[in-house]
Amino acid sequence: MNVAIYLRKSREEDNETREETLARHERILLDYCNKNDLLIKQIYKEVVSGESISNRPQMQLLLDDVRNNLYDGVVCVELERLSRGNQIDQAEILEIFKKTKTKIYTLNKIFDLSSEDELDEEFFEFGLFMSRREYKVIKRRLIRGRRQAQKEGYFIGSILPYGYSKEKQGKGYVLIPNEQSKIVQLIFNKYVIENLSSAQICDYLNELGIKSQKLDKWNTTAVRKVLRNITYTGIIQADTEKEVKLFYDGKHEPIISDEIFSQAQSKLKSLTTKKKKDCDLQNPLATLCKCHYCGVTMRRTVTPKVKYPVFKCGTRGCVNMSASLYDVESKVIEELEKKLKDFKYFINNYSDEISNKKKLVNDEIELINKEISKKESMIDKCCEMLEEGIYTKEKYLTRVNILENDLKALKVALNGLKSTNFDESDNILKTIPKLELVLKEYWNLDAENKNRLLKTIINKVTYKKDTRKVRNEPDIFDVEVDIKYI
Repeated sequence: MNVAIYLRKSREEDNETREETLARHERILLDYCNKNDLLIKQIYKEVVSGESISNRPQMQLLLDDVRNNLYDGVVCVELERLSRGNQIDQAEILEIFKKTKTKIYTLNKIFDLSSEDELDEEFFEFGLFMSRREYKVIKRRLIRGRRQAQKEGYFIGSILPYGYSKEKQGKGYVLIPNEQSKIVQLIFNKYVIENLSSAQICDYLNELGIKSQKLDKWNTTAVRKVLRNITYTGIIQADTEKEVKLFYDGKHEPIISDEIFSQAQSKLKSLTTKKKKDCDLQNPLATLCKCHYCGVTMRRTVTPKVKYPVFKCGTRGCVNMSASLYDVESKVIEELEKKLKDFKYFINNYSDEISNKKKLVNDEIELINKEISKKESMIDKCCEMLEEGIYTKEKYLTRVNILENDLKALKVALNGLKSTNFDESDNILKTIPKLELVLKEYWNLDAENKNRLLKTIINKVTYKKDTRKVRNEPDIFDVEVDIKYI
């Protein structure tokens, strides 16, 4: 049997890094394949969240190869390694493996989705469904933990503010000023006390050969990012689900005084860009599209050398390459058409499955309730055996402690099942008409109304291009569209 191995890890474990976990899993699967006479043709591995296939390049390659019938089976540690994403992703995986008759080998079970016996398919669907539920529980727990850490003054971000390092202290990480903290103080002094502009500060730093955080040279965006960062005053800034910013006293040492920071914010606020009088919006993607590399808003640019408007990153020196604005706009609409197609596929083919999943969850709730009653009866029985002298006090306490721990775990599982959210299909059903309207009306509108229409259905567009256009060949770039559910 020719097989591929798929390995994925997203979170660090307490005692090992993600890379170490992947290496350990790889050794386990290599041993599994050897014992079961499975011939390994390819190994796909990535360190990434399982929430969306669109953000997992190795998974996309694997699915393409499975579509082309390159393997008899795919081997993974457990089913949820394939997907913890939404039901559309899970439906796609099921359909591909089923049509190609490709088996799925896990350490606990082999799934043959093409079998006439539908039991494997039911196990597969329920397994992915439960992994999705578990993922949501873990995600909520992580968010709660991150918020609590921020309340206590710890730094939880993956990108350190320029001028700080970090070290583990107690339950979390604390920011520690490093040699670059002097540069941060220099930037604020130049801006507030010497009244230099951000562009002048940028030129001054570059003349001294001082490197910025991400690029070799400073640009005005990087300077303003430093000037706007309240972390330098000893504050931890936290974002909430409702995009409301919360501020907590940090455990770290401030670099900038509150007075200097406040003066910098007042000066920044006074430098608002004024729109030219009687100037219509020309960019249909205005404020919507962000650079993949630096997060800055992409902008429309027209130069004498190029006859058509160009879409480019606003950060000087950013590696993200420019492309025709019309090409990027067309690509965004193409992605919206794909989203609509996926939504309709989900509704047309899996609406019945949602009710089936609800039934499966209700069946599991019933089973857990029975198990809870059974454990409670066993505790009562232990009390009787203690009273009758059959159990010693030590044996009674040991036995009851085990049963109570089991009972606690069952009740946690029960509460999780009862809070299972099945509203995803409702959200999709409400979003489809809006998406259809956008696609129907879009090309009939001017740039300003296009922009307004897109903002009703899109949260953000991320643009990435790292290959130069070849003459007479289509331009190659990526856009990722974050849909706004109704």
